Amino acid sequence: MRDREAAVAIRLLVSSGQSPLRIVPVAKECLTIGRRPYNDISLDDLTVSGEHALVRTRGTESVVHDLDSRNGTLVNGMAIKQRVLCDGDVIDIGIYRLRYVLDRAALAEIPLPEVRQPSAFVDFLSGPLAGTSQRLDRAITRLAGHAEQVAVISRRKGRFYITHLEGLTVPQVNGEEIGLTARPVDDGDLIELAGVMLRFRLGG
Repeated sequence: MRDREAAVAIRLLVSSGQSPLRIVPVAKECLTIGRRPYNDISLDDLTVSGEHALVRTRGTESVVHDLDSRNGTLVNGMAIKQRVLCDGDVIDIGIYRLRYVLDRAALAEIPLPEVRQPSAFVDFLSGPLAGTSQRLDRAITRLAGHAEQVAVISRRKGRFYITHLEGLTVPQVNGEEIGLTARPVDDGDLIELAGVMLRFRLGG
């Protein structure tokens, strides 16, 4: 019996761009996905709704439901409201990708670990943290300036982007305001966050 259960084990492989993040066992009937931390799979991205999607599983059949999210849910590149999942199907939610794997043999074929990713840092050039650096080792990293201004730097498909999150003053990159959409940052770019100067840096 245990061998049979192992043969039909269901997993969701979560990644962001080319970066594998984790493997989530589908071990309950209803699995919630969204930005809020109370979800079974919490995805910290601004394009993900608080309660974005639901995977409902009975036996070996799983159905993904979009929960009227703001930016929608894609399965194999197609927008869906609900869809029965097949082995190998790819669910796109914001910058995240979840691959549905129905059995352990398929899971073993997917190389996960030891993926080389570019190291990135922000160097604080002014403000209370001047002279220190912060490593950007997560899919999304929050940066806080003065006057409650907050921005995030996210990693997507091997590149880094800065997005304004909170505060009246929009961050600047190399002296230009970034606006309301994500802006790519490159090695050596200077970021101004409510009077705090930072330098984005690739490498060690």
